[in-house]
Amino acid sequence: MSYGKVPTTRVMAGLVALVLLGTAPSLLGIQQGRIMGTVTDAKGTPVEGVKILITTSAITNFKVNLTTGKDGKWGTILNDATLKYRYKFEKEGFLSTEQEKKVPIGGSEVLDIQLLSQQQAIEKGIVKQVVDPFTMAYNEAVEKFQADDLDGAMVKIDEATKAGPDKANGFDLATKIAHKKQNWDKVIEYGERALVLEPDNAPLFGYLTEAYRAKGNKEKTKEYEKKFVAANPDQPDVLYNQGVERYNKGDFKAAAPLLKKIVDAKPDYANAHFLLGMCYVNLNNIPAMKLHLNEYIKLDPKGKDVVTAKEMLDAFK
Repeated sequence: MSYGKVPTTRVMAGLVALVLLGTAPSLLGIQQGRIMGTVTDAKGTPVEGVKILITTSAITNFKVNLTTGKDGKWGTILNDATLKYRYKFEKEGFLSTEQEKKVPIGGSEVLDIQLLSQQQAIEKGIVKQVVDPFTMAYNEAVEKFQADDLDGAMVKIDEATKAGPDKANGFDLATKIAHKKQNWDKVIEYGERALVLEPDNAPLFGYLTEAYRAKGNKEKTKEYEKKFVAANPDQPDVLYNQGVERYNKGDFKAAAPLLKKIVDAKPDYANAHFLLGMCYVNLNNIPAMKLHLNEYIKLDPKGKDVVTAKEMLDAFK
C-alpha cells in the first residue's frame, strides 16, 4: 500500500516549528547566570540594609537595585551572563565600594563584600578623621536641642544649614527647633527648604500646617493639612492636638475642620468624635453634635467623657 509522498515544505515547516518551540527557550536560559553574596563589616558582622546597584557599560539604561537582609545576604539572576557587570555597595555611615565581575554562563558566582564603617576605616588608617563644619555644627545643635537649650540650638543649626545647604537633615532639625520655639516664620522657611531636598518627609506637613495656620495663610494651611492626612491616615494625633489647642482657645470654627478631617480619615477615632460634637454644640449645629456624640459613646462606651456626652444629648432631646 502506498501512503503517498509528504510534501517537503510541510516537513521543513514542522522542523522549524520544533526548533522554535523546543530549542529557543533552552538557548535563552543558558545565557543566564546567578550572582549572590554576603556583606559584612570589619568584624565579620552581617550588615543589613546595604543598597546594591548593578549596572553594565554594555547597556546604558540597565539598572538593578537590591538591598541586603538581616543576614547581610543578597542575590539575583542576570539574564545575560555574557556581559560584565559593575556592583556598587553603599550604606550611610560606611565607605562605599564598587567591583566589576563576570558571572559564568549557566552557573553561579559568589561576591562577598566587606564594608568598613567610618570609624573602622579611621582605626585601620584607611581614611583620616575629618569633621566637616556641617557635621560639627549639626551635632552641637542636636546636643543643645536635647538639653532644651533652644536658643543655642537655633544658633548652631543656622551655622549647619549655611555650611550644608544641600543637607536635608539640617533643615529638618531646624524646623523642629523653630516649631518648639513657636517661631512660625522660621518653621515655614526651614520646613519648605527641607521639603525641596526631601519631598516625602511626611512629619514636616504637620509642622507647616500649624505654622501657616498661625500666620493666617488659609490656602497653605489647607494644602498641608491634606498632605498630612494623606501621609498619616492611621496617625492623626498631630491634627487632633491642634484641634484640642484651638478648642481650648475657644476657636471652634478652626477646631471643627481639623477634627472633621480626622474622623473622615479614621472613623474609629473616638476622642475626635467627642471633641467635634462639642465644637458643634458651640457652633449651634445640633444635628451634627448628636451624630458625633452618639458615635463617641458607641465607640468608647466607658470613655471618660461619656457622662458629659450623655448629658449634652439629654439637654437637646
